[in-house]
Amino acid sequence: MADAGRLKQVNMTLIREAMRGGGEHSKNELARRTGLSFPTVSRIVDDLVEAGEAKETGTAASTGGRCAKQYALDPAYRLCLCLRLEGRRLSWFVCDLNGTRLEQEEAESTNGILHDIDTLAMRVKARYPQLAAAAMGYDGPLQNGVAASSVGHPELRGVSLQAHLEHSFGLPVAVERDMYLVSIGCCCRRKQAPKALVCVYLGRSGIGAGAAIGGKAFHGANGFAGELHYLPIKNNLEYAKSHFAGADMVAYYMQVIRAYAALLNPDRVVLYDDPLISGKVERIRNACAQTLPPQALPVIELSREFTQDYEAGLCALALGLVEERL
Repeated sequence: MADAGRLKQVNMTLIREAMRGGGEHSKNELARRTGLSFPTVSRIVDDLVEAGEAKETGTAASTGGRCAKQYALDPAYRLCLCLRLEGRRLSWFVCDLNGTRLEQEEAESTNGILHDIDTLAMRVKARYPQLAAAAMGYDGPLQNGVAASSVGHPELRGVSLQAHLEHSFGLPVAVERDMYLVSIGCCCRRKQAPKALVCVYLGRSGIGAGAAIGGKAFHGANGFAGELHYLPIKNNLEYAKSHFAGADMVAYYMQVIRAYAALLNPDRVVLYDDPLISGKVERIRNACAQTLPPQALPVIELSREFTQDYEAGLCALALGLVEERL
C-alpha cells in the first residue's frame, strides 16, 4: 500500500510538471507527454480537479470524434508571500503559482520591523486564505535563519527571522540573504543559466555579492560568502561607513572581480548600476583584462534590473516551498 501511495505521488508530480507553465491539456495529451496510461492520467486529473488544484476549462476543437475535455492547473490554488527588507524599508507582494502578482506594497517601518511584519501577517492571512508559504530576503548575513548583523535594524540582531515568521504566519517560511536571492533570480530569468555567476550590488548597507553555481546559491559554511567589506582591500571597512567616499571604484571593483576569478572562476559577473560606477564599467573591464589571464576573465555586464532579479529569486524560493508540499 505504501509503495502504491508513493507511485501515485510520483505520477501526480509527472502530470503537474506536464501541466505547469500554463495552457490547456486533454487527458490523452497528458498521457502522451508523461508516458502514463490513460486510466492512470484520468484518475489523477480527476483527483486534482476534485481538490481544486486543477480545473476543467472547456473542450478541444473536434477532429471528427468526441470533443476531449481540456484541463489546466489553477494558479490561485495556492499563493505565496514574498517579503524584502532593505534598511528600514519593507516591501512585499503576494503571487500565485505562475508568479503573477495579486497585490504588492512597500513602506518604511515605523513601529518596529517585527511588529510591522506581524501586522502584515494578520492582514495577508485574512485576505488570502490560499496562502501556503512565505519567503523573505534580508540585507545582511544570516546564520541558520538568525540575523547576524545589526546594521540598519539593531532590533533584529540575534533574532531567528525564520522562526519568528513561521510563528507569525503559521506557514512554511524560508529566509535568505538578499544577494543569494539576486543570484538565483538572475539565473532563473536567463534562457540558459551560467555555470558560475557572480552578482555585485552597492546598496544602502554597503556592497555585497552573491554567487550561484549551477543555478544554486553558494552560501559557504555559515552564510558569510559575499561579505565584500571583509576582503583585504585598503580602507575596505571604512568604505562601509563612508559609502566609498574618496574610493577609486574602478580599482575596487577590479579587485573584487579578481578575487572571484581566482576562487570561483565565474563565466559571468553582473554589476548592478549605481551612480558610483556610472560610466566606469568599460574601464573596469579593461582593468580586469590587464590583470587576469584570458581563461579566467569573465563576461562583465552592467544591469539595471536588480529589483527584478531579487524578486524573481524570492518568488522561486517561495514557490519551491509550496511545491514541496503539494
